[in-house]
Amino acid sequence: MSVGLYPFPLNPRTPLIDAVCATICGQWFEAADLWFEVYHDPRFRLLAAQCGAEASLRAGLLDLAEYFYLGLGDLAEAPAFVGILREKNEPIRSARMAYYGRRLDGRAKGAVGGGELMRLHFYREAVRYFLVLAPAERDSAAVVTLLARAYALLGAQASLIALYESQAGRLDDADLTVLVARARRLLIRQSDPPLTNVQRFQQQHAAGALFTAIIEDRPGAPAGEF
Repeated sequence: MSVGLYPFPLNPRTPLIDAVCATICGQWFEAADLWFEVYHDPRFRLLAAQCGAEASLRAGLLDLAEYFYLGLGDLAEAPAFVGILREKNEPIRSARMAYYGRRLDGRAKGAVGGGELMRLHFYREAVRYFLVLAPAERDSAAVVTLLARAYALLGAQASLIALYESQAGRLDDADLTVLVARARRLLIRQSDPPLTNVQRFQQQHAAGALFTAIIEDRPGAPAGEF
């Protein structure tokens, strides 16, 4: 299927297009999973390594990010947008190592609390923790705020908006208001045609030029039909 000005066939049902759209829509947890699938195709491995590392780091999936780093091994240095995120996450990685060390030698007792999970950027685990709390605790302002932040950091836009609308009285933090406004914009973007979001990715994302070079089969880009 050829679309518009593009000299290549655009199939919106391919994992590559799904990954691009999830990335430009800020769905970080979903994007990380999709780029993992794309990574197995040698044609797109360098692109998937960069974008998969970004999505993983944003979603707190630091172990998965390590897997994507392998695909950057041939580069003199990681692209800036990945390198900056990786550097910012180094203290979290160190904190996790210390946490695992305490667990292994028995110094950490009992279950990990939601606040600790958020501190260690275990956002998905934090969501699970908060959702199974007793109603009185789950609906407290502190827990609702942490849950909202976890949704925002994972890129779970619809869940964040639904939580905000049901718990607006407890979510009056100015920073959260900004996150919710952004989530509304991104949720609308998710309903746009895939081609629109592909174009956004090309124009706005740091890896947009690499994506364009690959799908246009330019010299230096991985060969093969898209």
